[in-house]
Amino acid sequence: MDAKEQAAGEARVQELLITPLEALGLARPSTLTKAQFAVMLGELRQKLAYMSPASLAVLRDWVEAHPGGKDKDRFPIGLKILNKAREIQPPESGPSPLMLKVFGHALGQEALAGGWAPELLRYLRGAREWPGRYTVTQIRNEADGAVRRMADIEMRAGRGDHLSAEDARFRVRRAEALKQCREIADQAQRGAAA
Repeated sequence: MDAKEQAAGEARVQELLITPLEALGLARPSTLTKAQFAVMLGELRQKLAYMSPASLAVLRDWVEAHPGGKDKDRFPIGLKILNKAREIQPPESGPSPLMLKVFGHALGQEALAGGWAPELLRYLRGAREWPGRYTVTQIRNEADGAVRRMADIEMRAGRGDHLSAEDARFRVRRAEALKQCREIADQAQRGAAA
């Protein structure tokens, strides 16, 4: 999503979700200061900008039915709204800024060269943080079996040996996962060159 689409999406979230809920009288959660509430609304606008108008309407209906606070007159906390939004319309699975940074960095290039990039990508999707040295070692160890199996399958295929159906499926899945990681790295390189 480029900056123009992001801005349009944030305006849509304000118009179709936040403003109608405020008009109904929903107030800030009692656990948040005014400044914290403003930050929460900003995060909601930013993170929900991908949602379609129809999905935002469903989300608004859900918030109306599940208000926060003991008197049920407050916005639910932002995390609850985000979690429900992901159920209604999962975000597009394009690479996050973190994924682009990691695969544009020497670490990502090393993972691609070593064949353990799919495990690195899986870690980034789950943890959403840059892996430390110890974590990188764990990711490599986790990937070791798959990397060896892929090398063995490629060697046998190169000789013209018959591959079992299971090995053929593994090869296709692994090649697709590696291709996806290369595409993220290429996108990161294009972004760095721009």
